[in-house]
Amino acid sequence: MAIAAATAPAWAQSAPPADSDQKASEVDEVVVTAERRTQSLQNYAGVAQAISGQDLRAVGIDQIEDLQSAVPGLSIANQEGNVQIYIRGVGTANNTELGDPSAATHLNGVYLPRPRGLGGMFFDIARVEIAKGPQGTLRGRNAVAGTLNIIPNMPRLGERSGYLQGEVGTLETTGYEAAANLPIGDDQALRLAVYGVDRGTAYKNVGNDQSLDPTGIQQLFSARATYLYQPNDRFRLSLMGDYESERGTGYPATNIRNGLVNGGTPDQLELREVLYRGPQGLVENDNWGLALNASYDFGPAVLEYSASRRSVDYYQVNASNEGVVRPGYGAADVDYDNFGTQYWLTLSKSDIHELRLSSPADSKAVWSAGLFYFKEEQEVGYLSLVDKGMFYSGTEFTFPDVHSDSFAAYVDVTYPVTDQLRIKGGFRYTEENKSRNGIGGNWSLGLGSEGYGCCFTTRLGTEGFRPIFTGRASYAAPTNNQEAARYFLGAFTPGARDTFLDQIAGVADGSRPNGTCVNRPDTQPAYGGQVCPANGQHSFFQITAPGAQVGSYEDSFNDYRVGFEYDLTADNLFYGAISTGHKSGGFNDTITVNGVQTAPTFAPEAVTLYELGTKNTFRPATGRIDLNANVFYYDYSDQVFQTLVSLGTGPNNASAGFSQQNINVAQSTIKGFEVETRFDLPHRTRLDVIAAYIDAKADTGALTDTRGTDYADGTPNFNIDIAGNELPNVSKVNLNAHLQTTADVFGGRADFHLLANYRSSYYLNIYNESPVIQFTARPTDAAGQAAYDAFKASMEGTTVNPNAPPASPYLRSTEAREGGFWARQGGYVTVNLGAGWETSNGRYRLEAYVNNVFDKTVVDKQLVSDQVVNVLFLNQARTAGLRLRANF
Repeated sequence: MAIAAATAPAWAQSAPPADSDQKASEVDEVVVTAERRTQSLQNYAGVAQAISGQDLRAVGIDQIEDLQSAVPGLSIANQEGNVQIYIRGVGTANNTELGDPSAATHLNGVYLPRPRGLGGMFFDIARVEIAKGPQGTLRGRNAVAGTLNIIPNMPRLGERSGYLQGEVGTLETTGYEAAANLPIGDDQALRLAVYGVDRGTAYKNVGNDQSLDPTGIQQLFSARATYLYQPNDRFRLSLMGDYESERGTGYPATNIRNGLVNGGTPDQLELREVLYRGPQGLVENDNWGLALNASYDFGPAVLEYSASRRSVDYYQVNASNEGVVRPGYGAADVDYDNFGTQYWLTLSKSDIHELRLSSPADSKAVWSAGLFYFKEEQEVGYLSLVDKGMFYSGTEFTFPDVHSDSFAAYVDVTYPVTDQLRIKGGFRYTEENKSRNGIGGNWSLGLGSEGYGCCFTTRLGTEGFRPIFTGRASYAAPTNNQEAARYFLGAFTPGARDTFLDQIAGVADGSRPNGTCVNRPDTQPAYGGQVCPANGQHSFFQITAPGAQVGSYEDSFNDYRVGFEYDLTADNLFYGAISTGHKSGGFNDTITVNGVQTAPTFAPEAVTLYELGTKNTFRPATGRIDLNANVFYYDYSDQVFQTLVSLGTGPNNASAGFSQQNINVAQSTIKGFEVETRFDLPHRTRLDVIAAYIDAKADTGALTDTRGTDYADGTPNFNIDIAGNELPNVSKVNLNAHLQTTADVFGGRADFHLLANYRSSYYLNIYNESPVIQFTARPTDAAGQAAYDAFKASMEGTTVNPNAPPASPYLRSTEAREGGFWARQGGYVTVNLGAGWETSNGRYRLEAYVNNVFDKTVVDKQLVSDQVVNVLFLNQARTAGLRLRANF
């Protein structure tokens, strides 16, 4: 996929506007800014793909997740609004305040620390660039996998132009997009753009409660204004402001666990037919940013200053689902009056400042040096709520004060030794500091009935419920029942049928130490028969509120790159490089193990890339041909995965529970090659083909297997060995082809596009599909119990090969698929089609597209744990649409 060359500096450069007259079949010069300067892709000594906004639109790619169908080795999933990007197997599933993305996302070169709301940025864009491999020296923090840069169209001096576009499509889709380029005198220009879409969903609610809308319904509105001032060739200033608003029913996910244990396979299950219950899924997301960039060419050097502020205001209520429909598991098994779910809040304000000095455009030696500063302040809330709970009502983490800042200094030089040979080197020093203060832990309420019977349940989360999260007067950890009860008085706005606050009100004000007994049919447990004591108070009362959570982390690390470029001819480049990148470490939840409180930290992940490559352009009489190849080897160290940490034991040797923690557990190797071709065919036809082979495996590593967790028994006494397992979300074989052609028809010009993508099978988690090793049920006799406890103690801290576990009557091994832990996405092919026709003067254009022609259902991401969770996040179902565009 190609775009025309641009002449603006890297930070401001743009493809020709989407309303320009380009011939889709020509192999044009592809431009990238991967090295933070404008250069032809054929002169860039590395691997990057640049996809023009025109090409994205032509094949129906209008969401960031769909980019993976155009870029081999790229995997993108959206989990609860967090965009998770994997490149060649390098990535992370933790984008919360405890973690950071592994691929650095940018808007016009400006770093986005929280990649939320990116769908609303996909309009009036010049192109999207994906650079593969660590970019630590050039792009800085959290670029171990690579970078993704969304580059919008920039204002153009002296040009009055624009377009209006309307769209209709399947899934009840309607949308509009418009942009105007307005000159202000000879040296200023303004570009205004707006975008809006209402989109339905391919998911279906097949439960009894048809008042609930399924997940995936979305309403987006976005606007962007960019001002450019360029009074001469030396000085240039731009100011960009953008705003994105997203409303909808939340991001789709399907729990297939019950379908699997009832004999189904993912191929048999209707993954988009879901039994919803309880609360309505909801997303409320407002995202805005301001970015300033100014540069001045002093002659010997160019001084550039950039600054940005970005704000994210994100709130989500997860749509609760009981799985998918299949024989043996249906609506009769579901308690629809159950409002247990998860609530999320992210409030983020981040500031970035960068001062950069670089070589002028005509310099033989290309160099840059700079200082970078990043600061982010967050307020974060998470509540996993259980309706109708007994002794457990949920888990909350609320942090009104989350702070992160990063400082870096860097230098990078490409020096010409001869007319053909250039050597390059770069170095970056980074300091990271993070901290948070707040509360975290369980909500629990135990309520006894007459005669110390057990137990009344608590209604919590019904219609109208909303957690307060941040903004409370105090976050002090309660120390007794009364303080705990008072804590909950300020923790949420109660739902219409909640009983929680009624049951604890007397404890909070001191009038009823055992609370107020509420006896309704819906507060009875499944076995029923509970009776309130004569005094109206519960026979026993047990309450727990979250405790203090304090964490901090600081570290520093160095990144470097060294390499060479050698021009065999003007059209043939050979290069090699060693480059590094780091993803910031951090801290975990505060835990208390056997009376000792701590917030464990984890170290930065590090990637070192060794690569050799060649870029070649051939110019036969039939047209231009580009042929590029690259071989790569990654040393991926201190890889972070989530594992379970035991919190020790309580009374009677009972488990005190455990915490999910981020820990550096793996060393991995990634190796392979990539071949890219772009060439002309007869009859104004062009074909781009990219092939990649990626072998990504863990060399060493051990972590607890959450699939086998028994929360009542405190299972994680041992780890399993993951050495030799394939890294998740990466296919060995990746093929991508884009065929496009143009023809003169009906007095205008028509163009046709076919985008085909093949990925071989891949695993969805680091366990792959290894057997699940679990402890057996506890013995009932005293002697058996003692032997069982002794065996568990002997297993503490050991590492088990899941394919050859120790022989013991206290362990059992279950095949992953037999236990409902399917985790392998089979190989697949997706195809996108597009066609367009425009008038001879380019004034009007009609486009049609079909995305995912064969409606292939693909799993992009998986969450798997214990005996009830196997949640899948899927690709976009087949969509089709028409666009009418008027250029002016």
